[in-house]
Amino acid sequence: MNLIVCYTPLQVLIAERIIDLYPNEQFYGVMIYPVANAKYQYYADRLEAKCEQFFSLHQHTDRFNLLKEIIELKYRFSRKVFQRVFVASINDIQIQFLLSAIGFEHFYTFDDGTANIVPSSVYYKDEPNTFIRKAINRGLKNKYSVAKLKSLSEAHYTIYPDFSNIIENTINIDLFPSSALSNDNDSISILLGQPVYLDNEKNITLAKKVIERFNIQYYLPHPREQYQLNQVEYIHTPLILEDYLAQVVKNKKCKIYTYFSSAVLNIYHNKNIEVIGLRIDTNEPAFIESYALLEKVGINIIDIRE
Repeated sequence: MNLIVCYTPLQVLIAERIIDLYPNEQFYGVMIYPVANAKYQYYADRLEAKCEQFFSLHQHTDRFNLLKEIIELKYRFSRKVFQRVFVASINDIQIQFLLSAIGFEHFYTFDDGTANIVPSSVYYKDEPNTFIRKAINRGLKNKYSVAKLKSLSEAHYTIYPDFSNIIENTINIDLFPSSALSNDNDSISILLGQPVYLDNEKNITLAKKVIERFNIQYYLPHPREQYQLNQVEYIHTPLILEDYLAQVVKNKKCKIYTYFSSAVLNIYHNKNIEVIGLRIDTNEPAFIESYALLEKVGINIIDIRE
């Protein structure tokens, strides 16, 4: 029996591809989800359908529930032994305690989005060595850290073949099934929603300007959006962007417009998809770093600043 642990919908999408690589082996799936909503439940159900055994846990951040959930994980998985273990969020304290409770023969990592390829992310640093963290680790017997798990990983499954990752030995995963190049002259256009400003009216003004300038047909809203646009057709789907394009768009030509969403790094390889970045006024270091990533892979960025 193998163990695969997921924390986000994107991780489930990658996990499905990993499971398919081991058709003769059984999997125990674990979904630890930080947000309880329909989208997370949809992907938890997807993971459960791929596994012989399954467990899910809604993660809380307050100290009392966090400790209670750590104890629950340790009790449930204590002394279980797995042949292979696959984990993406190696920095998560609950996942580290789960791993400390089990035995395994082989350990592998896989991508948790672009945090795996950004050198300033948590995966390139070890955890803060605070008194509270040391006390919890010692009291509940956590054997692992980010550095320790990276050193144990025999291989890393990645959707970013053009970038260095947290370990050198990488295995490429393709999120898209093989598809023929579309011969259609027409293409659909989609703007990815991003609430980049705290002011909703500024976000609406920006989106309206982009939709009108580029004649965009469809809009995929961000889960954090708290505003509504009227001049574009919304895409209502439980699927994340990568999954939506793989299942729904398929062989159609598609133009994806984004300000600086790192999600497009997961799709730009597809020959039927053209990604266009839109440079806006920003001094945020994280946003500037995102533009640098888009430029690094050759994504066309159009300056729309006033």
